[in-house]
Amino acid sequence: MRGGTGSGLWLSGLAALSAMSALAAETGAAETAELVTSSEPPRRVGWFLGDRLPWHGRIVAPAGFELDPASLPQPGPIDNFTEIGSIAVEDDEAAGARVYDITILYQSFYVPLEPREVPVPALSVELRRVSPEAGEPERREASFDGWSVVLSPLRPILEKSSPQAMRPDKPLTVIDSRPDQILTAAAWAGLAGLCLAVGWHRGWGLASRRKARPLARARRRIDRARLAETAAYETALIALHRGLDESFGHRLMADGLTSHIARRPAFAALAEPLGAFFEASRRLFFFQDEAGARHILPPEALRKLARDLARAERNG
Repeated sequence: MRGGTGSGLWLSGLAALSAMSALAAETGAAETAELVTSSEPPRRVGWFLGDRLPWHGRIVAPAGFELDPASLPQPGPIDNFTEIGSIAVEDDEAAGARVYDITILYQSFYVPLEPREVPVPALSVELRRVSPEAGEPERREASFDGWSVVLSPLRPILEKSSPQAMRPDKPLTVIDSRPDQILTAAAWAGLAGLCLAVGWHRGWGLASRRKARPLARARRRIDRARLAETAAYETALIALHRGLDESFGHRLMADGLTSHIARRPAFAALAEPLGAFFEASRRLFFFQDEAGARHILPPEALRKLARDLARAERNG
């Protein structure tokens, strides 16, 4: 019995030792396992300007290792011929290992004059494993060989041009610019006329020597006045008196009105309303009879007389 018990204990110890050895061997194999990389570059020929070149790469990493995203190339130009358009990464687990599938779309904008081989540089990425025992993560590098493609020109450089291959010339057309010339001349003439009118109105240059028009000034003041008010009616009569005096060159009185008008034929048709004006002025200023003055010369009649006098002054 004692021999049997000792033999059993010895077998149990041997089995535990074997299990520990196997576990240590498996752990050491995992630590020393190599990265396996493979790639599938695009076909080498048959590419033209702007074509997208798909490249596929695979990494089989030992358990515990993960791809470092910071080690992946960034989209953008990589040389004077080629750039990276996009990068896609997919990962999966198979047989206790981590599998990463990388897809990169390259694109070339080089315009060759003849078939030209464009190289794409090698690619390296890093994998890392964080170990609780070590402070810094363990890193390994996965490398892929470079590859190249042949870009073809869009047009054979040796092909010679010929008149038959050229697009025919468009027929010569003559544009008639006379309407535009007439329109431009009319616009300039209108602008010149407008400038002359403004200058004449403002009294610029030679227009400063024109004859004064005091009756026109009086008409403008009367048109703006509120003749329903007593002060405004009086002011309008005074303005018209001053305009007549300045236009005739002397003080114009009711007694000599007929003789004065006879020397200015342009005012002959206004003899009667002028007589009413002087009578209304005499009633207002000498007898303070505003009602009588307004009866003889109502505000509207006063405005009309001012307009007629300004027109006669301009025509005379």
